[in-house]
Amino acid sequence: MPQTESFTHENHYTAAKVESKLLTIDDAKKLTAKETLQLYRKHINPNLGKMLDMLGFARSTPVRAKDTKLYLRDGTEILDMSGHLGVMNVGHNHPRVLKARQEWANKEQLEFWKFHPSPYQAILCHNLAQLFPEDLEVVFFCNSGAEANEGAMKMAEKYADVGRDLIVYTDISFHGKTHATLSVSGSEKFQNKHFKLLPGCIEIPYGDSDALEKIILDNKGILGKTKVCAFIVEAVRTEGVVIPPRRYFEQVRKICNKYDVVLIMDEVYSGFGRTGKMFAFEHHNIAPDICSFSKAFGGGKATFAAFITRPQIFNKAYGKISEAALHSSTYNGYGEEIVSAIEAINILHDEGLVENSARMGKYFLERLREIQTRHSIVKYVNGIGLLLCIRFENAAYKAAKLIPGVPEELFAKLTTGGIITELYEKYRILIQTPPHDANQLLISPPLTISKEEIDHFIQALDEVLKMNIVDVALKYIKRYLS
Repeated sequence: MPQTESFTHENHYTAAKVESKLLTIDDAKKLTAKETLQLYRKHINPNLGKMLDMLGFARSTPVRAKDTKLYLRDGTEILDMSGHLGVMNVGHNHPRVLKARQEWANKEQLEFWKFHPSPYQAILCHNLAQLFPEDLEVVFFCNSGAEANEGAMKMAEKYADVGRDLIVYTDISFHGKTHATLSVSGSEKFQNKHFKLLPGCIEIPYGDSDALEKIILDNKGILGKTKVCAFIVEAVRTEGVVIPPRRYFEQVRKICNKYDVVLIMDEVYSGFGRTGKMFAFEHHNIAPDICSFSKAFGGGKATFAAFITRPQIFNKAYGKISEAALHSSTYNGYGEEIVSAIEAINILHDEGLVENSARMGKYFLERLREIQTRHSIVKYVNGIGLLLCIRFENAAYKAAKLIPGVPEELFAKLTTGGIITELYEKYRILIQTPPHDANQLLISPPLTISKEEIDHFIQALDEVLKMNIVDVALKYIKRYLS
């Protein structure tokens, strides 16, 4: 009884506390940037909040986004050169995506299609089958790229059957941050010391098909069949925009065919026109056995992902009626996500955005190479379509080492952090670094970008690089110390 009384008392206390302190959507609209940052740092991530503030991003609040632009509360216009991690391929708040979602909501449509076959899912799967080559036509919907890659690896392992559970991945790769996807993400290996990784995951160099065949042959089972069930790889390594040697993937495709190894290609970032083709693997004239995709798939409005495979793979893995739900997810294919994706794919086609990505990407790369010739701090530029990067020498590193109180892990971010801050605050341009190399800027704007917007970015970057980079970095460091 005392426990019940205590529990009841605590419930009354909690209810009173909640009633007096719950905030509303209207309250969110009234929060200042400073108040927002305080709550962010208290309840979400204090150090990430500090980093966003150092870069200048937390010092003002966006209240609207349209196409390639963000609009701050004071009316300031920001050019988005990040595409928000490659999600906004059709731009922010495309009117056709908004209309599809609004019509869905206004008609009070069913969101949860678990007990009835969805005509909208059927249409989206049909459209995906038209976009993908060969017989890639069986689709599983999920919520994120990591979940899509998890599902793809599970399917490959089930297809290969008992005793064939080794997965090969590459040294420069990123497939997600779950335990399984971290286990096949070579670029995360220095951060993976904190987590237990899955056994049976084998790393090889990216772009080395001989290494793949050697691993397959070195891991033969009793009956002579390899224990390797799958090879997971990116058609273009997003970070650094690393394009493998010519004919590499043709050799990979032949090797996987020869030894019955499932070829999984991760198009989470590079898919839906980002590289100037609908999917990056099309540059290599091959097709995978399973392809994962996400980010731009939801049209910038839905957190949506999927993987697609061949009927032969699916039927062997999950073809029995008892296995129909062996791999499942509660939120796979909510109605509003589905209509967002249908519309986004049609927008890419109707507005020629894949072609614009190829055309603008070529122009953008030429302009970046001009920057490289004018500024010795630029060590590397590369791009394919509207997936581009520029790498800097860390010019501020030595100067910052003389400043007491600056942690070692911040040194790598000094030059790019200063450049990002200057671009944002002085030239109103939003840009990002990739997660594993803080000396790069990763450029992935909406595919709707124009030449004029590219020229504006190039002119702004040129002006920033004419400045004393050490001074630019010190401004960034002062924010850390304050």
